[in-house]
Amino acid sequence: MSWWNYSSGQIGLKFAINIPLITRHRFLKSEPKHSHGVVMQPCNAAIQSTCVDILQAIIARGEIDIISVEVIEVTVVGKLYFCIHVNRLDLQNKLLHLLHSLISASTSNEESSGRIIAGKRQDDGILEDGNTQDGSLEPGSRGYPVNPLLIQTLVDGIAISTNRPVLQHWLDFILMAVPQFQPALHAVVAPLNDCICRQVLSTLGDVLQAALKDQGYEEDICSTATDAELIMLLNGLERLVLLSLAYTSEANSSEDEIGVIEKTGQENSGLLGYVSNVFSSDTVTSVAEDQLTVRCVHHSTDVQD
Repeated sequence: MSWWNYSSGQIGLKFAINIPLITRHRFLKSEPKHSHGVVMQPCNAAIQSTCVDILQAIIARGEIDIISVEVIEVTVVGKLYFCIHVNRLDLQNKLLHLLHSLISASTSNEESSGRIIAGKRQDDGILEDGNTQDGSLEPGSRGYPVNPLLIQTLVDGIAISTNRPVLQHWLDFILMAVPQFQPALHAVVAPLNDCICRQVLSTLGDVLQAALKDQGYEEDICSTATDAELIMLLNGLERLVLLSLAYTSEANSSEDEIGVIEKTGQENSGLLGYVSNVFSSDTVTSVAEDQLTVRCVHHSTDVQD
């Protein structure tokens, strides 16, 4: 076994870290059967809450490989999706903190890998001009792989009405993680903008419906949104729209700068070619005039003789 050090008789550090990691990962994935849920669910929730705290401490140390980080991230995203749809609110805040640490570890690893690859290419002399000066990813680096379930989980965490008691935690996570990890999480900006716009529109519809009612005795109007939730949604929408516009404008400005540089180069080459043609034509014309003048002078001299 490669993890066992026979010379010292001690378990390697990697195996020592993976033992609690694997066990806590399995505890986090486990759920009691439906028939035993009433009895086992309180104990299972306490165990999973402790497992999340331990995983948070291990990942914060930075002594975990990237493959384990990706595996745990998939589990955490799936667990959040599960908690949303079974109306489990107690574990979501801790899972969101753990997900933030996992995304931070993944993006940091990708950035360090890109710098290492760039350094190797520079040492080998293979790096082409301008490949890494603009901050783009190297061909050998994968970039941060966004979990396919992450976008739907974030949308459901905001949109589902039974999850409204923890809406503040979800908006805090979105407004902290999405701007921090750009452009890795830029793919989630547009779906979140659409989701929050729909929630604001639904809330305004309830308000308008209540305002259009007469002052007489009418049936009660059911609305799940409060004024605090409407303010939170508007603040989140403002931040996401500004983030989307800022990132788009940066990309467009860089493209415009490249186009201006290319266009300037083409114009300069054309102008220089035109000026050189003008100079060459002037030279040819002056030479022809000199030859004509010499011939005319020679012919007049012959006539006088």
